[in-house]
Amino acid sequence: MPIPMVDSERLYARVRELCAIRAPSRSERAIRDYLHSFFSVREVQGLTWEEMPEFSIPSGGDTANILMRVPGASNPLLLCTHMDTVPLDPGKPVIVEQQGELRTDGTSILGGDDRAGIALALEIIDLCLGDAERRQSLEVVFTVQEELGCLGASKLTHAQFSSSVAFNLDGETPVGTAIVSAPQKARFTCHVHGRAAHAALEPLLGRNAIRLASEMVLQLPQGQVDPLTTMNVGTIEGGLQTNVVPDLVTFTGELRSFSPESFRACTALVNSLCSQFNRRDGFSVDVTWESVYAGYAIDEDAPVVRRFARACKILGYEADLLRSAGGGDANMLNGLGIPTIVFGMGMHHIHTNREYLVLDELLDAARLLREAVLGI
Repeated sequence: MPIPMVDSERLYARVRELCAIRAPSRSERAIRDYLHSFFSVREVQGLTWEEMPEFSIPSGGDTANILMRVPGASNPLLLCTHMDTVPLDPGKPVIVEQQGELRTDGTSILGGDDRAGIALALEIIDLCLGDAERRQSLEVVFTVQEELGCLGASKLTHAQFSSSVAFNLDGETPVGTAIVSAPQKARFTCHVHGRAAHAALEPLLGRNAIRLASEMVLQLPQGQVDPLTTMNVGTIEGGLQTNVVPDLVTFTGELRSFSPESFRACTALVNSLCSQFNRRDGFSVDVTWESVYAGYAIDEDAPVVRRFARACKILGYEADLLRSAGGGDANMLNGLGIPTIVFGMGMHHIHTNREYLVLDELLDAARLLREAVLGI
């Protein structure tokens, strides 16, 4: 028997419905309710639903990660997509469809990142449920707060999954591409403590934390540190008013690298600089680090890559394996020991009011994913 075909009208209807739902990070409840409605009418076909415990919800959120499973006789395969978007303007997005493209009226993002991924995941669930004779065992995780640094995915554990390969349906790259490598990322926060004093009456008694912090920032590498590493100081805040010598400044930055050696060297450089300035008369400096996610590099011979490449060949694509300087839930899943690649979805201008989806490209992505999941 041939494997079930993607239902284009069903796919298009879902992505329209999903993009019309307002659910930015920490406010994903409406998407959760949409998913539960989808599950409720398919429970009789064997689809299962697991909502993570309330204590697992990242700070400030209203929704937990969700895991649906399609039971089958084959080895399970994992799909991952996220429920949140970057912030939207107040009100629901106004969706405009013209000449086969889905976008907004220009006052808001579309939210195709990652509503397109959810639409594909639900289509694959329906195809698996409809192929009762050779049903593919499937696990589909819908995470929260991905746009805030993969906070939902950071709550996942290896024990929750049985899959040994995974597709993260979150690629802004063209259909036929897959991201197989991404960098390690960490954030650092530096506190510079000086001494407050009246800026006019006792200026010599003060120790200006803004001035010292500025010296430090100027000595830190910025931008492209080397071909595999980037660093950026992104925020700085401190001071009260002009007649007070500021006694505290905090600046934050991030470090990303594909190279563990370069990552360690840059970390040591930041720590050394803070230690050096900590010895300045009347000042103290301390720095803290937060690991955001681990990097990964999937070998071309890995089963998940071979599966993707085989599907591309069957549908006439030249599999294009990419390295991305960004990161996402795939970093977290790879960190759990589940080889995961990011599936190219053909999204355009994500995170901007110019964002759009080409429906034919979405259909192509769904057909390629169908082949990768079911065409075994």
